[in-house]
Amino acid sequence: MIKKAALIISLIAALNAQTLNFIFPFAENNTTQQNVSEPKPKDLNKTESNTSKTFLTYEIQTDEENFNDTYVSFNAKASIAVVIDKKRFFKYLPSLMNALNAYYSQKGIDYQITLYNSDINISNIKADDILYFTTDAKDLSKLEDYNKTFYFPLLNINDSNTTKANFYFGAIDFKAQLNALTAFIDDKTDIIAENTILSNKLLSYEKNLTFLNNIYTYPNIYYKDLNNSFVIFNTGAGKTAQVLSKITQKEIQTKLTLTPQLGYDPLLIILTQPADVEKLLIANSIIHPPLIINESTHLLSSDIRYNWINYASCILANKAYNRQNGEDEFYMSDFNIYIFNNQINYKTRLYRIIDGAFKEVE
Repeated sequence: MIKKAALIISLIAALNAQTLNFIFPFAENNTTQQNVSEPKPKDLNKTESNTSKTFLTYEIQTDEENFNDTYVSFNAKASIAVVIDKKRFFKYLPSLMNALNAYYSQKGIDYQITLYNSDINISNIKADDILYFTTDAKDLSKLEDYNKTFYFPLLNINDSNTTKANFYFGAIDFKAQLNALTAFIDDKTDIIAENTILSNKLLSYEKNLTFLNNIYTYPNIYYKDLNNSFVIFNTGAGKTAQVLSKITQKEIQTKLTLTPQLGYDPLLIILTQPADVEKLLIANSIIHPPLIINESTHLLSSDIRYNWINYASCILANKAYNRQNGEDEFYMSDFNIYIFNNQINYKTRLYRIIDGAFKEVE
């Protein structure tokens, strides 16, 4: 077993996997000019130039890559395909594959994970269970006629009008998170956004807020306007931390600062002082991830505790395993979570940062 565990780690190491900062990877280019009066902060979402060299192998590989490992069979097996735009998500891909390998390997079963680029003809995929990574619900229409089961880690069922029985959704319900946060708002509200797909989705939920004042696109923020205001962050943890630090530095008095899942990230703790986060509320839906699975992902330089995409992908991989082995298709026992109406049934809880740790609000 030790030799086989070493084989897994050697195999994954070949991918040059790195631990990411758990920031939503789907950033688009931001063409907004830096305000001359404010120093330009370092963008923590950007990868250093040598990183692209590290993962260059993804651009020259063939359509199919196998990430296999064989244990003593207990008559339980799992076979899934991962379809993803390798060029677009290359810096996120090693963390994802490591998480999936860690999940299945700790179960001690025979399994196969096959990776395909997004331009693959679905008919050429042998696996019947496919994790399909897309942020556009319009892509679902081209999959409706295939006799396969599709899982969408980046889409919530509310993002689509489809009711296909073989479609399952894994994205966190960010609308529910915002509803939990905005229940505290009763006065002027400002939003800090950035030019990413997720940030724009959050804005679509927030545009009808009763007390909406201004929407600022990072880093162009008029800080004085944040005085006596509720501030919602649609930004990654690094940018949120920078703005919170400036609010403290400029002695701006906000009423509350609020952030959805993007803020549930240890980077936010590392980059802030206690005064910066004193009024911060964070919504989180990754509740009590399984310790054994989390430790297994850490061994492969990945994470399910703070990375919601890895977390959702592994839950859907649990669903595929259950389906293939005749187990409960509604209760994902490995994660103590249910799938209702083809969607992972997340709960939303609120947290504060106290004494350098996330503490749930009772």
